[in-house]
Amino acid sequence: MIRVMKLNEGKEDFLLIEFFSISNNGIQKRTSKGNWIAASDPTDKEKEELCKAYKLPSRIFSIGQNYSNVSFFKNYLTEDEKSVCIMLFIDLKSMDEPESLSSTVTVFLTNDVVITISEKSLIDEVLNKFGSEISSEAGLILHTIQVINEHYLSFLHLQREKIEEISQEASNGSNRNILEKTTDTEKTLVYIDNLLKEQHKTIHSLLDSDLVSSDRDLAIEIELQTKQATTSVQIYREMLSSISGLINSMMDNRLNQLMKFLNTASLLLALPTLIFSLWGINTGGLLWKDSEVGSIMVVLLALIVSIVSGIYLFRKDYNA
Repeated sequence: MIRVMKLNEGKEDFLLIEFFSISNNGIQKRTSKGNWIAASDPTDKEKEELCKAYKLPSRIFSIGQNYSNVSFFKNYLTEDEKSVCIMLFIDLKSMDEPESLSSTVTVFLTNDVVITISEKSLIDEVLNKFGSEISSEAGLILHTIQVINEHYLSFLHLQREKIEEISQEASNGSNRNILEKTTDTEKTLVYIDNLLKEQHKTIHSLLDSDLVSSDRDLAIEIELQTKQATTSVQIYREMLSSISGLINSMMDNRLNQLMKFLNTASLLLALPTLIFSLWGINTGGLLWKDSEVGSIMVVLLALIVSIVSGIYLFRKDYNA
């Protein structure tokens, strides 16, 4: 007999394994036995009892832990010719740190029971949003995917706001903080992009199978939702790439302006040096050689040449 275990967290009881019955009347919660078992973090003993009671593969509970960030769909026949399907989906547990807080949702479907292994918060969200609409195992799986897709779309909406913020800051001038934000956002979008590509293959395989033939309308909605997520992440990556190009161009322009200033300063310093060197030649014929104000005249000449050259160089349009 499998018991529903509880962990006391404060004033609430946190169920590790919950039993439900899915029928045309909706979902009813059971104390034991049902055609839907929702497991959050079962103990080793419970895993063993579930595998024995429902003739499950012994490694079903460790698949999601051993293969993170992987989405998978496989439909096969057991030795006694029973149809079995296993699915892995990737959910986002956090909007702030998706890379470290993504979780794997494992779905195991037989002719008698559907078993989901996931965070309890995901199951609660599915029940709160679509509990009254679920009347079949296919509906449960599709609505679970729908909630997962909503997490991705919500996260991408936050990334869109962050990209607009980066764009606004970049238009006011690039700095180190903008570069760090751009790099972090780009890294996150690359991670999400690969997750969505992996998950899109799994969802596509599921929607092409006969498992969801009874919920075609919902399946089409899921497919459109998945395409929206994959398209959005591509658009946001291209937007971020254009902003990165703008920041690089601004940095190059600043570097060019700095080099222009340094080259101009070097030339202006070289002109007085040249004049002083010419008047230091120990030969005859130099102006003001025997004059009492000769040194002052040479200095004034150097200043005049430097000032005129500086005005010319700084006013010259090098883009013409």
